[in-house]
Amino acid sequence: MFLFRLFLDFMAACLLLAALAYDWLGNVAHEVIGTVMFLLLIAHGIFNRRWYGTIVKGWREPRRAVSKTITLSLLMTMLALVVTSVIIFQAVFSFLPLTSTPTSRQIHTLVAYLVLLAVGAHLGLHWSMIMGNVRRWSGVTGSSKPRTFVLRAAAAVIAAYGIHSLNVLNVGSRLFMRMTLEF
Repeated sequence: MFLFRLFLDFMAACLLLAALAYDWLGNVAHEVIGTVMFLLLIAHGIFNRRWYGTIVKGWREPRRAVSKTITLSLLMTMLALVVTSVIIFQAVFSFLPLTSTPTSRQIHTLVAYLVLLAVGAHLGLHWSMIMGNVRRWSGVTGSSKPRTFVLRAAAAVIAAYGIHSLNVLNVGSRLFMRMTLEF
């Protein structure tokens, strides 16, 4: 069951990245991808529904406080992304009597990049749990210094490339809602 949940979460993360390729995919594909992603996130919320009962507990422990803050921030930004999505949709929910504005599109873009950062932080906080379950599922029992080194080096390269990509994509300007002439 956990592997199925992990697969759904992986698919949602991949769809988030795909949805950010709006210029390549076009509006209809972007909307369909976003709709499927939100359906997967509803499934994620249902699978992790026990977490909602722990929100008020454990705020004194620094790690749990940071984890809950990031998760709640992710939840709020996802909700903002859903609301702005429904407002600006032109294909999937075009039957709704809502009017899109340039401001709602700008807020949608800002929140999408905030979601990307929050998902990265959320994934990082849960990485040891994910790797422990994958290790158990794959049957890896013992520890190996060379394997650990290779996997940590690969993770460092992927993280460095991700940070480089944030710079190349000029995410900083998008987070401050600066107007650019990039298309």
